[in-house]
Amino acid sequence: MTDFFDLPEDTFSKQKASSNSRKVDEKVYDPDPNAHNGSYKSVFRFVPYLLDKTKSKYTKYSAKFWNPLTKESVIIDCPSNVGQPSILWTLESVLRSLRKEEPDLIKDIDSRFSRWYTHHSIVYIKKDPQRPELEGHLKIFKFRNQIDMLIDQAVNPEEVDGMSLSKKVNPYHLLEGKDFFCVVGKKTKEFRDWSKCKFMDEITPLVFKIGDKQVVVENNEKSVKLVTEFLTKHSPTLDEYYHQEWKEEDFNRVAEALVAAIPQREILNMVLERSKDTKMNDLVRSKLSGNTHVNTPAPSSNPTADSSEKLVFSSEPKPSSQTSIFDNASGSEDDEYDSLFKNL
Repeated sequence: MTDFFDLPEDTFSKQKASSNSRKVDEKVYDPDPNAHNGSYKSVFRFVPYLLDKTKSKYTKYSAKFWNPLTKESVIIDCPSNVGQPSILWTLESVLRSLRKEEPDLIKDIDSRFSRWYTHHSIVYIKKDPQRPELEGHLKIFKFRNQIDMLIDQAVNPEEVDGMSLSKKVNPYHLLEGKDFFCVVGKKTKEFRDWSKCKFMDEITPLVFKIGDKQVVVENNEKSVKLVTEFLTKHSPTLDEYYHQEWKEEDFNRVAEALVAAIPQREILNMVLERSKDTKMNDLVRSKLSGNTHVNTPAPSSNPTADSSEKLVFSSEPKPSSQTSIFDNASGSEDDEYDSLFKNL
């Protein structure tokens, strides 16, 4: 009977968090080379988001301020996502226009403000020797410009004298799409190198697993019903990754962070003159009127950004001197991708 009275102590006691730990989103597929000796290789397939096919590749702009006064980061979605006037968009535009003229000044401001976009798509993971437990699962894949360019090149192939150099392919197509060979290198601790990623040459239907059975998508009613049920049941929803409207306190936090992060009054005046975001313009002006230290240079130090907050993709190739991790993969039988991995 003693087992009945036993209670797990970790339920009630506060556990010490690791200094290098970060929140893991189980819905997101994150091929992180930092966790696997600086290199990550896998094969997956972009698939349509059946709950809303128009959002099969959903793009969202976000921004981050480092407030040197409160020593806090403010991360927020940009109102431009939903067609609203955005002082964040105007600020980025002003800084871009001054970059050539005042490179050192803008570089300093860059350490306290950034605005970026992230694409979101559902992917079916076909091969992942680093984490084989993910194979056969659908996850959300977040990506930026370099991967998006590969998608665009497949959908809109290069033309010479009106002739396409390759066949037009929609990688998301369930019958005539392409598998994606993902190779992620480690450029720096925060920045990843995606330059070796590519779509496979062969155009193929989606092949997925239901239990131990492999299913090849075909153009018939039974197959369509099967793949529809599979994608609908197992695809994670994108709802929480859509644009989040600002709450009232967000307006105040952003206004305070903007004034603190950019002490140069001339730049703020340029932003306010160009911005059509009337509510934020009024808030920033009110902060400025009560800020007697607006012209005092702000500290340029900035804590290291977490790679999950701002992903930067590099197009510079990174030579690999490591033995392929696939050589030591678990003892599953060789499949169509093993030779590709081993020869990389």
